[in-house]
Amino acid sequence: MRIAIDYTAAIRQEAGVGTYVRNLAAALLAQDTHNHYTLLTSGRPSVEHPFPTAENVRGRGLLVPDRYLNILWHRWRLPLPPASLFTGPADIYHGPDFALPPLPQKMRKVVTIHDLAFLEHPEYAVPELAAYLKKVVSESVAAADVVTTVSHEVGRTLIQHFQTPAEKLTVVPNGVHAHFRRITDPVLLNATRYKFGLKQPFVLAVGTLEPRKNHKGLIKAFYQAQKKKHGPAMLAIAGGQGWLYEETRELVAQLKIGHKVRFLGHVSGFELVTLYSLADVFAFPSFFEGFGIPPIEAMACGAPVVTSNTSSLPEVAGDAALLVDPHDNNALANAITRLLDDEQLRESLRLKGYQRARFFTWERSARKLLDIYQRLHDGETDFADEESGNL
Repeated sequence: MRIAIDYTAAIRQEAGVGTYVRNLAAALLAQDTHNHYTLLTSGRPSVEHPFPTAENVRGRGLLVPDRYLNILWHRWRLPLPPASLFTGPADIYHGPDFALPPLPQKMRKVVTIHDLAFLEHPEYAVPELAAYLKKVVSESVAAADVVTTVSHEVGRTLIQHFQTPAEKLTVVPNGVHAHFRRITDPVLLNATRYKFGLKQPFVLAVGTLEPRKNHKGLIKAFYQAQKKKHGPAMLAIAGGQGWLYEETRELVAQLKIGHKVRFLGHVSGFELVTLYSLADVFAFPSFFEGFGIPPIEAMACGAPVVTSNTSSLPEVAGDAALLVDPHDNNALANAITRLLDDEQLRESLRLKGYQRARFFTWERSARKLLDIYQRLHDGETDFADEESGNL
């Protein structure tokens, strides 16, 4: 097969969809030496995120800015020039970041949808991005032969909003990289603890500072929990500044707990693993997620997890986390203090978390995606998963 994949998110986005595309492409190439891959990007790859190298892959950078491609493809619906101009003859085109450009009818098409927050919770989405996705996602889902989602919950919302046929839908979940595992070396742990000025016990959160991640709710819950006997000494938040991030920082100032809250910004991959390994509690009270990678990464590193009982998070976390209503700050505060007070509960969740994290590997997801490509190439039309419940 000749497979073309839009690789733009892999070089433009550090986390989220970028992580998904980079890791899935790497896992595909690691186990598939037979088929031929063309990775397409708008612009050139970066030093930090170059094209992967293998005998059966080539990268092609289209010297057209994203903005103009969006106008040409999604506003005017102008078809691509002959596919061979960019990809060479391609049997399958995969758009792993919500969108498909107009493509020749004979080319089989796969699109990946990560969530529908822009429809179900527009208050958590950047308005310009929400407007773009409302148009592009509906067109792309309709044009695709197969729609992959990162969870069954996303598939259910696609059926609800777009009446997507169930036979077009199948789940290819996120994975956890093998380097996410618990670190116990005291020298390494103390180096990270010292660098960020952390005192234990501390609560760790990971995610871009934006309303959907509910850091404000977590800060309010931490404010309550830290007053209690045996409560947390600190809250550490790792992640870049996103939409409306100023409100989160302002809340810390208003509550006068700046000496107890650390905004760590972007951290390196190694630092993230050590932070997970150090954390006494990992909290991820997001309002809405299509999957939610950080809780699984935290589980792989042995951190007891508290997360939301909404959207896909119960499906992903299973019984390996405490689930709370993200709108209930008291419940979140109580969950944090309960974990800090109950060593047996922490150990139980830690063991369950290790088992849960082993289920989510990029190798497993790549095998399923490769099977989808092959079945699509062979002419199959029904891709519905046999199980429509938990992952």
